[in-house]
Amino acid sequence: MTSDIKMCTYNCHSIKNSWAEVQQLCADHDLILLQEHWLLPDELQILSDVHIDFLACGSSAVDIGSNILVGRPYGGTAILYRRTLADCITVEQTDDSRYTGIKLNTRYGPVLILSVYMPTDYHDEESLERYTEKDILKHVVR
Repeated sequence: MTSDIKMCTYNCHSIKNSWAEVQQLCADHDLILLQEHWLLPDELQILSDVHIDFLACGSSAVDIGSNILVGRPYGGTAILYRRTLADCITVEQTDDSRYTGIKLNTRYGPVLILSVYMPTDYHDEESLERYTEKDILKHVVR
């Protein structure tokens, strides 16, 4: 593995509408952390099609359990990583669409990398509760 890894984070507000921008990020970085890709669960494979040199993992924030989609798809997190890093990466399974995680095994030990999209803070009690209930590390770190 190379000793220098370039990474960035990007709130893309729809991967479909920011395809060219994400491809440019792939040209310049090794890891791209995305928020708000707005994909449905059955569209997540699109993430691995952004760039030929990249693989992806992600989660959808859209619940299609009732087979009825109301409004627009929103949220969702993902991580795109260079194929050459695949042997050094373990995808961390989570049960929350607000974050996607990978473990990058380095010569110094494992590094947990998270793409996180937290709830909006409306400066009210409900926003505070929704924000503080997201104890991300207890779901990911073992």
